[in-house]
Amino acid sequence: MSQNIILQVDEVWKTFGGLVALGGVSLKLHQNEILGLIGPNGAGKTTLFNVIAGAFRPDRGTVIFKHENITGLKPNRRCHLGISRTFQIPKPFLDMSVLDNVVVGAYFGSARRIGIEAARDAAVEILNFVGLDKQKDYPAKNLTIGERKKLELCRALAAKPDVLLLDEVVGGLHSSEVKEIMEVIKRINQSGVAILMIEHVMKAVMGVSQRIVVLQYGKKLAEGTPDEIVQNEEVIAAYLGGKRDAAS
Repeated sequence: MSQNIILQVDEVWKTFGGLVALGGVSLKLHQNEILGLIGPNGAGKTTLFNVIAGAFRPDRGTVIFKHENITGLKPNRRCHLGISRTFQIPKPFLDMSVLDNVVVGAYFGSARRIGIEAARDAAVEILNFVGLDKQKDYPAKNLTIGERKKLELCRALAAKPDVLLLDEVVGGLHSSEVKEIMEVIKRINQSGVAILMIEHVMKAVMGVSQRIVVLQYGKKLAEGTPDEIVQNEEVIAAYLGGKRDAAS
């Protein structure tokens, strides 16, 4: 494993009954990289996330994180090692304040247990960083969809990850919110966090990713820079609807 590769998935297979959700998928995420993961619905993207995060154990294959085989580790152990994730549908504690939602992430997400005041200080800093500080005292149930997406980001960041898995973090947002969260993602990456992101909003994933991996039917269809992907004939036919300008 190369020194600058922080996460590596090798020949991962996952089946559900007779359905092959992942059929020998491999990928590498480098330190300080944003890697986009795209593909049609049912391509295996979220299944791959669940394998990396530990929610699913692969039938075959390995997941290597910082040169350690973590294939058999539980999700909480992976989180403590430095892998954090968001969910496509935000899952905040609705009756708790925005601040307290992030405090929970800071308190329980770190491998080194910190005091509640230190967790609160960390939560305030994260809310400022993401731009949700003005809503910190709101109940989470009062947030808009865009604000809930931001809160989901904050809770994932509270664990102080080295690798952040983003599952459709801009899905369902209007253009100004997409642009805002794209800038937040860039700042997170610039702070030293490697990012693997699933996204259907092509403007977002193409705008922030250094590389793109395309899945189809549980297998890797293509891999390359955003410019290479939008010119790839197989990708155009399978995912971009046969239109070269679909990512614009």
